[in-house]
Amino acid sequence: MIYRRLGSLAVLFVLLAFPASASMVSFLMVETGLNENIPSNQLSTLWGGGLMAAFFDAGFIVTDSPLIRMDKKPPVDFTGQVENDFNEAVTAGSEYFILGFLEYELISGKVVPVNITIKIYEIDTKKLIHEQIFPVGTGNNLADEHKIAQNAGRIILSHIKDR
Repeated sequence: MIYRRLGSLAVLFVLLAFPASASMVSFLMVETGLNENIPSNQLSTLWGGGLMAAFFDAGFIVTDSPLIRMDKKPPVDFTGQVENDFNEAVTAGSEYFILGFLEYELISGKVVPVNITIKIYEIDTKKLIHEQIFPVGTGNNLADEHKIAQNAGRIILSHIKDR
């Protein structure tokens, strides 16, 4: 009985001796090329979920902000609502801010996804760490598109893992 208690106590001390920590990452998805009259598209939510899943699976704590819609991609990333969401990420204690601009075009009255530009910012310095463009809407179905988004998340993740 005493050995069991001592053994349990030893295991507890070993577990408490090694600190467990995880970096926090905030995500913001922005739809561009659409006006407010066009209904929301599943691809934006799907890509946001796929990107966050890749980071969560890698051990990051992930948060996201509500989807934003803009008529066109702004010349400067941190303006308006994007800047507000960045400041919320700072307040929440995030270490990285992932900004995704999902670009759409209207062709013959139909909304067509074009690509997504994903940018990684370091919260402390507001420094752009990496930027990459991925094609969107190339999957055969929503499950394929989700896998493509997760793979894109893994690619993006590789640029902050070494930091």
